[in-house]
Order: sequence, then C-alpha cells, then structure tokens
Amino acid sequence: MQYSTAANWDFELLDRLKGTSVTGLYGQIWNDPLGGGRMSIFIPRIERKEAASYIREAGKKGLGFNYLINATCFDNLEFTKKGYARIMEHLEWISSTGADMVTVSLPFLVQMVKSVFPDLKVAVSSFARIQNSHIARYWEDLGADKIILPEIVARDFKTLRLIRRSVKCELELIANHLCLYHCPIDLHHRNMVSHGSQAGHPCGGFAADYCKINCQRLKLVDPAEIIKSRWIRPEDVGRYEDSGIDCLKIVERFRSTDSLMEIVYAYGHGSYSGNLANLLSLPQDGANKMPNLDMIERPDLIDPEKMKEIFSILREPFSERLFIDNSRLEGFLEYFEKADCLHMDCNACGYCQKVAKDAISIDDGWRRDMIAKFDEAVKILISGELAGL
Repeated sequence: MQYSTAANWDFELLDRLKGTSVTGLYGQIWNDPLGGGRMSIFIPRIERKEAASYIREAGKKGLGFNYLINATCFDNLEFTKKGYARIMEHLEWISSTGADMVTVSLPFLVQMVKSVFPDLKVAVSSFARIQNSHIARYWEDLGADKIILPEIVARDFKTLRLIRRSVKCELELIANHLCLYHCPIDLHHRNMVSHGSQAGHPCGGFAADYCKINCQRLKLVDPAEIIKSRWIRPEDVGRYEDSGIDCLKIVERFRSTDSLMEIVYAYGHGSYSGNLANLLSLPQDGANKMPNLDMIERPDLIDPEKMKEIFSILREPFSERLFIDNSRLEGFLEYFEKADCLHMDCNACGYCQKVAKDAISIDDGWRRDMIAKFDEAVKILISGELAGL
C-alpha cells in the first residue's frame, strides 16, 4: 500500500519520511486564492515562496506533491474575466513549483488542467462524493488520474470492488478521518470550509463551525457514531489492498510532525497498540499546531468573547478522556463484508452499538459536561448571541 500524507510545511517531516511507504504529500498555502478543504484558521501560514521551496525539496527526496484546489464553490466567478484569469494564474504558479498533481472538486477544472497543463496529473477530491462505478467512470473519462473516494464507501467492499473493476485510474481512501457516517450536514460543511479558505472571500476566512460543533456533540451523545465513522485500522490495510485501493491518505495538515509520524508508522507497520483515538481526527493535546486565531477574532463581525467560548469547546482534547481500545476491534470489519449499511436502519442493526460498548470507554462526567457545552455553543449561534444581538 502506498500512502499520501498531509504537508504541515515542516522540512523535518520530509527527512523523517525517508524509508516509509509514503510516496507523496498534499497541501495548500494559507489564504489560497481558490481555497480548499480546510479553513484558513487550520492551515499553516505559508506563502507561495516558502511553499515552492518545500515542494522542490520534497521532489529532491523522491516525494511527489499534490496541490489542493478542491473548493466546492467559486461563487460562480470561474467563467468570468477576473475569475478565470485568477484560476489560470494560480495554476501557472502551481505548475512552476514542481508539484506533479492537483486535487479538484469541480469537473471543469479536470478538463482545464488536462488541456492547458498536461504535465500535471489530476486527482478528484473526496468532496466530489464519487460513490459508484457510474460516477467514477464519468470523472475518469474527463481525464482524472486519481479518484479519492469519499469516506462513506470505505466499508462497502462490494462497491469498492465494483469501482475498481470499472476504472483504471488510481483509487485512494482517507485512512484516519472521523467524519460521521452519512453526515446529515456534509454538503453544508464542504461549502463552509471552501469559502473559509479562499483569499478575498467576503467572510475573510471566518466561520463559526456549526457543523463541527454538531459533529463532535453527536459522537459524545452516541459513541457508536465513532465506530460507524469509516476510518481504517492499520491492521486492516491488507483488506483494502485486496479490494483494489492503491493509496491511503493521512490527515491532518495542522498536525505536528511527531503526530503525523506516529500515524505514518502505525499504518506502515500494520499495527497499533493503545488508544486508536490518537490516530484519528479528534482534538488532542500536543498533536496539533496553533490555529490562526486572528481569523476568528473579528469584532467587526461577531462578539469576540462568545467566539472564544465556542472555540475553546471545539479545542477540548478528546483523547485524554476517551479511549478506543484497538485490541478490542480485531476482526470487527468482517461484519461489513456482508452488511448492507446503506439500506439498513442502524438502530435496528445495533452492531456498532455493541462494538462501541466493548471497545470505547469515556469519562462519563466529562462526557455529560461536554454535551452541555456543545448545547450551549449551538444556543449561542442560533440565538444571535455570537452576532452580538
């Protein structure tokens, strides 16, 4: 199995990846003109010159670089004079850095890149939500060299094998993300982060992450949601190779080098003993770089004190109070070979609830306290308190 890991723009990371199964990195500059899959608050403040130097150094070490332009919306400006020129200028810069691939969410960008920048490979973002062979073929016919499949299909092995048989391009899955299964506010969140990362957008990189608040709350209200989420255990990588997956993607871009390397080693060795929460996209002490807090300290837009209250809740470390015993999950994936989760009532099935009771332990007092804090955060948002009303 090959791996693609997040670029946190630390040159030490490039040195430490030597000898691992990581073949490339992916990333994006801060305040990118086109935006992507993470808001500016969670992107290291790297400008073009620094990024180009990093990408060239990665290439010297035999590592590819996949530059992200995977926003889901360009405000309908992509075909206007200024909008198209902005895209073209940014693609010219990306091409000049030595990056060998770009990730996109919009079909016209596949065709544009293939037509104007034939040396750049194109990956289709998981944001495009390619969930069956019919859609996969559409994107491959446009020119896609890689499809990053959405998390929702990661345990649907029948679908994975069907997609593999239908296309020749590379297939990639995200290994350690903790998005809700069939997230009800998925589309809302993709658009939110897209606009929250675009230079010049009216929001100025600001977003009070209503989606993340609800997501984290639900995981505590019902810990079975953590099991339902389509992350991949290091021990189960072989099953995905057998299903035709070529590459696994490791998140996040604001993680420290030590934290990223812990994840890389776990997947590379195919085993991890301890708290699986340490590998997943949950807040934890010492694992992440400091966010760009000035992006949310906006007295011109909101009540800063209320924003601080909300953000402190989102940064609360989970792995200190929540333990996912990886040893208890041995063989749990077998069930999904036969289960048809897409057409099943989770409450009637109950499998993930049983697994959660056996493998997850939570400080219950902390859990109840955090649920109350998340409820208060939602109240601050929907009542207008954050807006200063």
